[in-house]
Amino acid sequence: MRRTTESPFVTAAVCSWLALALFTPPALAQDTLENLERVQGGRHWIDTKTDPPRTAEQTLQSFKVEPGFNVKLVASEPIVRDPVAIAFDELGRMFVVEYSDYPIGPEKEGAAPLSKVVMLEDTDGDGVMDRRHVFADKLSFAHSLLPIQGGILVGAQSQIVFLKDTDGDHVADIREVWFDGFVAAHPQMQIGNPRWGMDNWIYLNYGPGKVVRNRSADGKLSPEKPVDMPRLDFRFNPRTMEFESDNGMGQFGNTVDKYGYRYYTTNRNPIMVTMLSRAESQRNPFISVPRGFTDVGPSGGDTRVYPLVAMKSNWLAHAGTHTSACGVTAYKGGLFGAKRDESSVFVCEPVGHLVTRSIVHPDGAALNVKRAQPKADFLASNDTWFRPASLATGPDGALYLADMYRLWVEHPKFLPPEIAARIDWRAGEDRGRIWRIVPDGKAPIAYKPPQSDADLLKLLSDDNGWRRQLAQRLIVERQKKNLVPALRAMVSPLATRDLIENEAPGLGRFHALWTLDGLGEITDEKLEIAMMDINSHVRRSAVKLMSSRMGDDENRLASVGRLADDPVASVRYNVALALGQSTLPEAGNYLAKLGKRDGTDNWLATAILTSSRTHCGQILEALVHD
Repeated sequence: MRRTTESPFVTAAVCSWLALALFTPPALAQDTLENLERVQGGRHWIDTKTDPPRTAEQTLQSFKVEPGFNVKLVASEPIVRDPVAIAFDELGRMFVVEYSDYPIGPEKEGAAPLSKVVMLEDTDGDGVMDRRHVFADKLSFAHSLLPIQGGILVGAQSQIVFLKDTDGDHVADIREVWFDGFVAAHPQMQIGNPRWGMDNWIYLNYGPGKVVRNRSADGKLSPEKPVDMPRLDFRFNPRTMEFESDNGMGQFGNTVDKYGYRYYTTNRNPIMVTMLSRAESQRNPFISVPRGFTDVGPSGGDTRVYPLVAMKSNWLAHAGTHTSACGVTAYKGGLFGAKRDESSVFVCEPVGHLVTRSIVHPDGAALNVKRAQPKADFLASNDTWFRPASLATGPDGALYLADMYRLWVEHPKFLPPEIAARIDWRAGEDRGRIWRIVPDGKAPIAYKPPQSDADLLKLLSDDNGWRRQLAQRLIVERQKKNLVPALRAMVSPLATRDLIENEAPGLGRFHALWTLDGLGEITDEKLEIAMMDINSHVRRSAVKLMSSRMGDDENRLASVGRLADDPVASVRYNVALALGQSTLPEAGNYLAKLGKRDGTDNWLATAILTSSRTHCGQILEALVHD
């Protein structure tokens, strides 16, 4: 097809017509009843008598759990108090954030912050934690953590803090503020929930502010010039310390599933996912993309939960729906037996005293969910102090639940002053529980920390996704270039000829690709092979990786363009995004082919539009003359 030179005005008009031909955004639902009832502010439940707290054993008896699963106590007060987040390091040690600042901070003005990171131990091997080490205290509103570089990264109100114990006494003697200047909205919406992404960047929720980077790539600590960051999620590269906004908008909840999708949460949006990076959503000035993320399944008033006791939400309209969704967690421990291309995703609902389980599955270019139980929650309690905050996959394959165990989970700013004054905000600050959940008939699988390079390579294909991700992280962190030949061998042409395979080998190749990228050792040859892989997630990753290096290289464009006919929509979606990296005329032809096939898929149409800055005329002509 002949390429024409278009003026900006002609291009804008053509792109507008193309947008109308491909995509009309859906109407945004508005919960008007919620706005009408905003004045309620707890007045409808403040006079209700509150129940007394229960022992951990009594709370365990109160649980109604999805058939086929069982719950056991792992830790309770006084070993742990106010737990809101759990993480395991490469040695398999359990670290917990105790959010004792929540919600109003210290009672006395000027007193030290109350939040802590603790390390819990099971010294007698009975499955219950019996020893507590205060790894770091006096942390300001710390509510989330991530093990990296032999230490712990913490989200603490306005800072991202790195903690490390260098002398083996279980107390952090290094405390470095890597980033500072974030502006918290309130204790439930602040910088935090760091997660290692499949692309070897670290992603956090909610990163607005005048952000100061204190740590350089060489490890030196020196404050730099503040950078204004928008009200979006935040990400940084732990090796280069490069940072930027992500196109997501999460609150308290952030997770990466076994296929690399990052889900996050707001109070009324249980599961959300980013579909476009900021660069992708902004690269075509003639197209307006309202937002780069979307709900995975129902949100707001369309969600449903089934509490065992009345929900004390501030709005009557929220009863029976998610009103405090948080702690979203994609399980990847390998014990649940999920089908290929499906992920179990859990969401905490502390106001409803319950946890939901949804099965995420492909839906065109995007994702959708079905409830594991149509009219029941995964775990619910009639103990009104049970406050599930977040979950974590363990190195043993079990699912761990942080139960803050508070009488109230709210902030005074969301209640009328006369109602807030009647609440004992600290009731339960001396309590807290951690629960372990496994399927019936399945025992947690003992974890042995990797001791050698061979161990790391083996873990990349382990059935447990926590172990796979650990291996990738350690290889990239330690820049183990000596493993490059073995990693390249994992991306094998034999995989393109396998008709049937277990999931783990495919996911091993998936991690091998991203590990090579983290080492700076990815090659066109291996990407070409990966783009023919039997596993669609390997193909999708190969397209994403090729996209970043494609430019106007004809061979690379042809490699990506061949997958415009891929049978899996998520692969074609990434092809559409990758084609926006090229100005060659052939890229327009591939986009036109995708437009004919996928123009009715909202997100695929959006991807085509963002990639069409120099190809609008070609695409529109192809659609008109089809």
